[in-house]
Amino acid sequence: MNAGYRLVMKTGPNPGQVFELDGTEFSIGRDINNDIVINDAEMSRKHSKVYVYGQGFVIEDLGSTNGTFVNGQRLTGIFQLAAGDVISFGENSSCSFEVPEVDPDATRVSAQTPPYAAPMTSAPSMPAQSQETFISAPPPPQYDPLPVQPNYAGGVPGSYPTPEKPKKKGKAWLIILIILLLVICCCIIFWVIIDTQNMYCDLAPGIMNSVFGKGSCP
Repeated sequence: MNAGYRLVMKTGPNPGQVFELDGTEFSIGRDINNDIVINDAEMSRKHSKVYVYGQGFVIEDLGSTNGTFVNGQRLTGIFQLAAGDVISFGENSSCSFEVPEVDPDATRVSAQTPPYAAPMTSAPSMPAQSQETFISAPPPPQYDPLPVQPNYAGGVPGSYPTPEKPKKKGKAWLIILIILLLVICCCIIFWVIIDTQNMYCDLAPGIMNSVFGKGSCP
């Protein structure tokens, strides 16, 4: 199935060693239980793995200490391998990824379509292409647009502003001012009545005698 895919060691314990990728998944590391064993101190016991994904192979680091690199870039997830990619395990060991060569002539014959000539019973009145009928695809179904939902921000409709509460402080000051004016008016009226009627001695004779002298009020 995957014949021809392989890893060729470039640097490390055995340069030139070939690892055939003739399966679907291969673990790589220092432990002898791995599918590909590389006996290098920079390698972790379970360093990385190569497996089939889509139309090719990908490589994934398994949390190794010294990291897995492809063309000098450290892996942080899966990476789709291409022909000629250089995979480094730490600083000492590296392999190149090689893919099978495809013969372009192998599919050339199947790509050609044999010519076909329809039998002619009479002289055509128009070119052959104009006699072909084409069935157009049915038009896509029409759907009524969904009603637009109002925008909400923080659970409150954005299009409905919250009315401001009336300011009670201004009304309180206005009431106090009116009461104060009424008190002042009452005091002025009371003072005018006392002054016009000369009622000082009737209301406070003691105060008048102490202020203006004894005998001021009988």
